[in-house]
Amino acid sequence: MTSPVIALSAGDPAGIGPELVLKTAADPELAKTARLVVVGSEDVLRTHAVLMGIRYDVPDLENVKVADVTELEPGKASAAGGRASLAYVTRALEMVQSGAADALVTGPINKVALGLAGFRWAGHTDFLMEKTGAEEVVMMLVGAGLRVGLVTHHVAVADVPRALTVGKILAVLRIMHTDLSRYFGLERPRIAVAGLNPHASDGGRFGDEEQRIIGPAIDRARDEDVNCDGPHPPDTLFVPAVRRRYDAILAMYHDQGLIPLKMLAFGRAVNLTLGLPVVRTSVDHGTAYDIAGKGTASTDSLVEAVRLAAAIVERLKR
Repeated sequence: MTSPVIALSAGDPAGIGPELVLKTAADPELAKTARLVVVGSEDVLRTHAVLMGIRYDVPDLENVKVADVTELEPGKASAAGGRASLAYVTRALEMVQSGAADALVTGPINKVALGLAGFRWAGHTDFLMEKTGAEEVVMMLVGAGLRVGLVTHHVAVADVPRALTVGKILAVLRIMHTDLSRYFGLERPRIAVAGLNPHASDGGRFGDEEQRIIGPAIDRARDEDVNCDGPHPPDTLFVPAVRRRYDAILAMYHDQGLIPLKMLAFGRAVNLTLGLPVVRTSVDHGTAYDIAGKGTASTDSLVEAVRLAAAIVERLKR
């Protein structure tokens, strides 16, 4: 079997994205796993290579020309940087959709820069959902032996209870059930569902979302042979003795699920989008403007994102 072809979007050109793709593209060990096609601006990558004193070694480049991008100052959000980020991921997605690449791996973007460029989505996930025509997607972080899916992701905490519905949670459980099987070879994945409130509301003492929304969604999913249970008290769900009984955890909102995962695996975890018609992974961190252009950024998360994308592609091709 030939190595999977991975379209790697370079992320925000004013962040650590250029450094990460330069280092990763030149990694001889990773080249044994996948063929990386960097999707970015050659001028930006060459400028960063000189700035950091590293060799420019990008075997495969899909050069995307964006106005004003070569004048960007590392560490500064700008509309030009936002436009470039969007142009890179758009072209990388086109490559996967056309069959020129097998999977999409996205570098870190900056939401301020994207906002300045008129980007109307909350982030990569929502953008990719719309552009691929997916009805529902699930943001999942993978690392340190954990797989954590989210019902809601980039939503204000105050808005989370209103965003939770039986239908929404049921749709997420269906996707997790299907894609955990497809992507990881789990015949009947075991999913633990977190409650929303402290102690999963203690029988309704601290809110009623568990009884009114989460519990009924679990019951309906189980009726469809989705192997899930809960709602579990969120504060004990991530204890090793509990989480080892499951293949994945479903959290109700962003920080509920990602604080424990990132405590255990930050810088090595992978953001995996379930429910898309394409394979997409990403890093578990942002653009790190404070160290942009300094040559000190770790490639660990990006390398793991490439490895996971390649492993999924190979599994799907069997």
